[in-house]
Amino acid sequence: MRVLKFGGTSVANAEAILQVVDIVKETAQRDTNIIVVVSAQSGVTDKLLKLENLILQDPSACEALLDEIEKQHTDTLRALIPVPNQATALANVIVKCQELRSIVKGASLIQEVSARTKALIVSFGERLSAFIISQAMHYQISDTAYVDAREIIKTDDSFTQALVDFKLSNPLIQDCFADTKKMYVVTGFIASTSDGRSTTLGRGGSDYTASIIGAALKADCIEIWTDVDGVMTADPRFVKEARSVRSMTYNEAMELSHFGAKVIFSATMLPAMNAQIPILVKNTFNASHEGTLISNKRDKDSHPVKGISSLRKMALFNVEGSGMAGVAGFSARLFSTLSLNHINVILISQASSEHSICFAISQLEATKASEVLNVEFERELEKGLINPIELEDDLAIVAVVGENMKEHTGLAARVFNPLGRNGINLKAIAQGSSELNISIVIQERELEKALQVLHQSLFDHDRQKLHIFLTGYGSIGKRLLEMIQEHESYLAAQKIDLQICGLINRNKMLLQANEIPIQDIAEHLDKHGLNAELSEYVDGIKRLNMENSLFVDVTASDDPTPFYQPLLNHNVAIVTANKRANTQSFAYYKSLHQTARSRNVAFHYETNVGAGLPVINVLRDLQAGGDRVIRIEAVLSGTMNYLLSEYNASEAFSSLVAKAKEMGYTEPDPRDDLSGMDVARKCLILAREIGWEIELSDIQVEPLMNDEAANANDVNSFFEELKSYDKPFEQEYTNALAKQLRLRYVALLENGKASVKVMQLDEAHPFYTLKGTENCLSLTTKYYQKYPMVIKGPGAGVDVTAAGVLADIIRVAENRSR
Repeated sequence: MRVLKFGGTSVANAEAILQVVDIVKETAQRDTNIIVVVSAQSGVTDKLLKLENLILQDPSACEALLDEIEKQHTDTLRALIPVPNQATALANVIVKCQELRSIVKGASLIQEVSARTKALIVSFGERLSAFIISQAMHYQISDTAYVDAREIIKTDDSFTQALVDFKLSNPLIQDCFADTKKMYVVTGFIASTSDGRSTTLGRGGSDYTASIIGAALKADCIEIWTDVDGVMTADPRFVKEARSVRSMTYNEAMELSHFGAKVIFSATMLPAMNAQIPILVKNTFNASHEGTLISNKRDKDSHPVKGISSLRKMALFNVEGSGMAGVAGFSARLFSTLSLNHINVILISQASSEHSICFAISQLEATKASEVLNVEFERELEKGLINPIELEDDLAIVAVVGENMKEHTGLAARVFNPLGRNGINLKAIAQGSSELNISIVIQERELEKALQVLHQSLFDHDRQKLHIFLTGYGSIGKRLLEMIQEHESYLAAQKIDLQICGLINRNKMLLQANEIPIQDIAEHLDKHGLNAELSEYVDGIKRLNMENSLFVDVTASDDPTPFYQPLLNHNVAIVTANKRANTQSFAYYKSLHQTARSRNVAFHYETNVGAGLPVINVLRDLQAGGDRVIRIEAVLSGTMNYLLSEYNASEAFSSLVAKAKEMGYTEPDPRDDLSGMDVARKCLILAREIGWEIELSDIQVEPLMNDEAANANDVNSFFEELKSYDKPFEQEYTNALAKQLRLRYVALLENGKASVKVMQLDEAHPFYTLKGTENCLSLTTKYYQKYPMVIKGPGAGVDVTAAGVLADIIRVAENRSR
């Protein structure tokens, strides 16, 4: 025997009911003994509850709502039953609706809606639905019978949250379904007292009905048909990657339902669990999917975590004080007081010192709980034995559930580390000795983000997703996006998912929670972009509050740098090719890095010094291994190296600079390069990376131009003034050539002093052979004294810079998996 229960969405309309009929017919081919339990049609229970309110609030509006309810059911029946056979069935539906009208009218006249009346009114949803479905099945499945569950399930007189009397109900159920040849369609959710007054079974009542019947008849299986593919790993409304769980134990299902999973309810499980009857959760609209099987069998090879569920609108109480420690019976008084006042405690956490206890309850009960506790502990509060009772609301509880968790070491780290990395503060933590459940209390506004973070960490921990907010859409920004596309297969193989969710340039900005397709990003920015305002862009990133957010700055502007601190404080990681932040005052530099460390947020800027060359990470690795940097020499400007390596006195230096500008090797204003300040900033970053607390003003800078050119009014005037530098520069070049030396623009750090200037180097020096836009660093350290470490390669260019930024992005993703 199998009991099949179909929820409201499964019987929402005629089309859905026909799917139900097909499922029942197919099941009947495998198992002829079937009982079908149905809920009210989708939306009908809500209409009936609204009707109960209108009786007192606006009786004149009841008639229109009653007409709407009647029309919904008569329309459904007409669509399901052949016209020649409709009269009797329609009459039955209309009679039931007329009965409902009479009850509503009577309640309206006396202006009273008791719990008994509410239960009776709401019962019509299942009574109408089950009758219509039994009629639809009658014409496709022979010998179908309609059963009103009020005749077979008996309860106390709690009416709207009735307790089942199994001693009375089980014999009635067994007698009712004695004829195993019939196909029965039963009303879910409703029952009655022993003297026949209508009651309801509360939340998940139709599932409970199926479980009660299945247990009484010792069914082979109870099937719960709904609108999702079984029990999901998380709420799919918040976690789009959520997937169905193939199997779980009763205990796991109970825990998930207790903490808000709505597919299955804890009351449903009890009769089935006691009778050891498996429950199969299936999707009416995707019947071929295997769904979720709930039983007493634990699959030790399955995933350690079965699901993540949550409860909203929670309040957390904290009771603490020196008078609690070692006092026998304090906890008993606390929780007895709550129990006597019918306040349900959902989570408890106690310090080992017995100095404090915190517990979570529904926010709706918080005021009442506060009042009764202050009365109960009035004496202790007056004497200062306990502190004033603290209450914090607008919280949520997230529960990670799985019976196999206790056999997997390190799983707790995969819960707490990602939450901390994403700036989600934990208010309280609880874990039972069975290790079946890890529960945490967080701010409700962080719930969606927490669910996404946990789902990725626990179910997709080998796939690292980053939400990227790009600042700067010039040559480097565009090339970076092209590279992400070009490396799609590599990123997929490494299970790295880079999603562009924001973009800003000088004119427009675009922010959205969903991924912006890279191939359409320019069109999206043009069509949907708002006027660019960097402060609003950053506020939008924080407001979206997405998990694993990454701010990527590929500008050369001071404008983004004031926003680094608030972004890091909001646990948004930063990858930047913009060296301006790291070359502000040392106090600001130190503050940025301290924030990144204290909040465990990535802050990467490899391209600040050597574009695509691995400079920053090499320095960090050397120092992490106990090495000490003694001296750094570095050619750090592709522009400067091009000018000095290409110059041969065959043309004037000013002409070579003009040529370099035309080729795009210099900034639009070449003075930005020739001033030496760009190299000085890189030198400053290197100095700070090796522990020097210096400012930009502490670096001695020798420009590669004369003062007149540096102070010219505009670029054209600059080139005119630079001509007077041609002869002095030619003379310096000739002097070096005569000594078989070559000119190079070098940053030098040694003995606490830093400088950037033109140096004459012999052929033994690693910089002697540099050509074009190459960069090179020579590191003399404690371990590399005799033979300094040399890092050499292209030091400028869109490709190498974009590649360096992408490498930093990938580094962020990879580090998140640790």
